[in-house]
Amino acid sequence: MIATTWRVLGVGFSLLVILSAILLYGADPQVTSFPGTGAGSAYWTFDLRTDDLTVLLLAVVGVVSTCVQVYSISYLHDRVASYTALVTLFTAAMVTVVISDSLFLLLIGWEVMGACSYLLISHYWERRDARAGAMKAFLVTRLGDVGFLFGIFVLGLGAGTFRISELSGSSISPTALTVGTVLLLVGVVGKSAQVPLQTWLPDAMPGPSPVSALIHAATMVAAGVFLIARLYDVFVAAETTLKILAVVACVTMLFAALCAVAAVEVKRVLAWSTVSQLAIMFAALSLGTADGRHAALFHLVTHAAFKGLLFLCAGVLLHQVGSAAFVVLRRYTRRGVLRKAMPVTFVTMTIGLAALAGVPGFAGFFSKDSVVEAAWHHARDGSTIGWVVLVSVCLTAAMTAFYCVRLWLWVFFRTPALAGALGAFEDDDAMADVEDPDTSKLRDGSWLMLGPLVLLAVGAIALGYADGVHVSWPVAGLTTALAVIGALPAYSLWQRGADPRPVVLEQEFGVDAAYGKAVVVPVRWFAKLAVLGDRDVVGGYVRGIGRAGTLASQGLRMLQTGNVQTYLTLAVGGVIALAILAGVIGA
Repeated sequence: MIATTWRVLGVGFSLLVILSAILLYGADPQVTSFPGTGAGSAYWTFDLRTDDLTVLLLAVVGVVSTCVQVYSISYLHDRVASYTALVTLFTAAMVTVVISDSLFLLLIGWEVMGACSYLLISHYWERRDARAGAMKAFLVTRLGDVGFLFGIFVLGLGAGTFRISELSGSSISPTALTVGTVLLLVGVVGKSAQVPLQTWLPDAMPGPSPVSALIHAATMVAAGVFLIARLYDVFVAAETTLKILAVVACVTMLFAALCAVAAVEVKRVLAWSTVSQLAIMFAALSLGTADGRHAALFHLVTHAAFKGLLFLCAGVLLHQVGSAAFVVLRRYTRRGVLRKAMPVTFVTMTIGLAALAGVPGFAGFFSKDSVVEAAWHHARDGSTIGWVVLVSVCLTAAMTAFYCVRLWLWVFFRTPALAGALGAFEDDDAMADVEDPDTSKLRDGSWLMLGPLVLLAVGAIALGYADGVHVSWPVAGLTTALAVIGALPAYSLWQRGADPRPVVLEQEFGVDAAYGKAVVVPVRWFAKLAVLGDRDVVGGYVRGIGRAGTLASQGLRMLQTGNVQTYLTLAVGGVIALAILAGVIGA
């Protein structure tokens, strides 16, 4: 009964978010203020803002959250009340970020999202990888949030206001503007898993698949893109910050795409894809133009649809197969079993992967082309940043097509060269399963799981046309050619039953190991030194003082013998000693 109540409340709240977006659509932008707190120049109010960007993000968050809540009814059957409450709180935190016109109110929503993500990722807390992934997500994002907090103070005190709508028109020094925006960028990099704080997001995959869809498609990781879009005039005025953002975005999109090329788990491929696609949005924002901002937000919306769809499809697959490993899924895919047993999942996941790969006609094609076109216009005007972004996005587009086709073929189709495919990945048990997989129980999920898939699949197609069909044929031809160039090697490798993965890619460039040596090991040594200092130095003094007090009390206790003769003797001795002392002093 309690679980059902929470589920009804969760779905109801998500629908309320959608209703709010509908009611606010077309309304005049306005700011509503509530009493605040602080002292002197550090005083701030809690302000709410409604404009076109607010409506757009409320619609995205509301739709994806509703799909996740409905999907979870059939997907999740343990710890339902806590799970639904956290998902609802998580959605409310993102809504707070979206409607905030106060930097500190935005910070509250920002931090609540971080806390909820930690708890949701560790939903299966009995699993070691879930606990480790949740802890990594919490620590890495908190590291970025330290910079975010200081950035709020630098910008707010420098501009004399913490109201977002007033920052762009304030008289703030160039130094404070650059420092403040760079510090905010540190928080954005952590929350959106960009280099060098990218390692937490792929390791967050042990959480439930609907959680991955919510966190990695439309809310937490997208909050960084939203923040820069909200403060775009402020960031555009800080030219140095935009250059840093461009470098971070270009490095991240290529790095993450290469990691996705080599990943062997379905959700891990999608996780690295999320990191890469977010970097494309940041690259568009780094152009500092209205077209770049528009392209970034367009891609944010389409990405929410097709990436949410892909994570939910992965959840259906893993719900049936019982493992997140891409290797295990291939036990069934040798004979194309999943495609035949789960037709709805196959079709919807195909649509999601096509949108992600930028296949013409799907939403991702239009939004990705808008980024390429914005970069081309900027590069044509002689901008070095424009050329760097253009080349990086094109290379990433080709690699995206590669890992999308690779994932699609290996999961859903029988490998023609079966004999050549059995050596590299599967152990003896897995090879035995290839010969006679148990397919009797494989089926599509319930309508509560399939309904959200169909809805998001429609979005992964239709959203490309919602912005008005604007196609630059040279750009469309270029991106289509890049998709084909990326897809052909994946098809060739699959047909030959080969899936070579260079060690450096398989180990994701060894970044985790390097961070372990550079950060984790020194921190552990410092922790041990702190323990030794506290236990043997500070604790030694404390224990010594306590021991001295104990010995003194034991000595005094020895004087309390209860013998009257002893007390009189000591009293007489004391009087004589005082008399002698008085005589010495008087002399």
